[in-house]
Amino acid sequence: MRTSFIYLLLPVWLLASCGEPSNTPVDMSSSVIMEVTTFQINEAVDAAEFAQRDFKVENDFTSKQPGFIKRQSGVDDQGNYAVVVFWENASNADASMQKFMSDASVADYAQMINAPTMKMTRYGMDQAFTATGSQFIEIMSFAVKPGTDLDAFQRVNQRVETEFTGKKTGFLQRLTGTNESGTQVVAVYWDSKEHSDAALQPFMEAPIAQEFMQDMEQSTISMGRYAFLNK
Repeated sequence: MRTSFIYLLLPVWLLASCGEPSNTPVDMSSSVIMEVTTFQINEAVDAAEFAQRDFKVENDFTSKQPGFIKRQSGVDDQGNYAVVVFWENASNADASMQKFMSDASVADYAQMINAPTMKMTRYGMDQAFTATGSQFIEIMSFAVKPGTDLDAFQRVNQRVETEFTGKKTGFLQRLTGTNESGTQVVAVYWDSKEHSDAALQPFMEAPIAQEFMQDMEQSTISMGRYAFLNK
């Protein structure tokens, strides 16, 4: 029964990672992959118990898979969870997911998750993860408006770090990427939630942020802010 429950999650994950292409697709076969899975846990599950089980899944399962680089789990102020895993390439990510779906050792962990709330997306990233010691992550995904000059947009994207985010106290790393449908992602790592909070409103008011966001399709913007578990 538990293994069967895991198989029920597979269509949910695949459906969430697909969709109508919004921008120019990217070849992710040679990129470092950031896999982002968001979800809620079932009402009957104790949050502290889930955090303990999540740590064991990371330590005993995910970190043992070929191509594994880094895994982080976090929760936001409303109790929404995110698991971020970095892989050396897309093939490693695929192999790990297939094994997870059939491995009985993680079945009880899967049953703690509210399956209909689960969404998984993978992005080919511009650089490797280096933000060791981070305690907090901001993840923003979006599509750019049709007709946008993507090269010019990415130059503005990088200026966000050099002109604003990279100058803020507690900033550790800013990663950008694109998935196979052309959806963009920005992941910003901080040493604490407090420093992230302090930078949020000034960012929204900064001229470079307004220039950055003017080319986004506003209806596609999704923002998550998560404090890491087990730190």
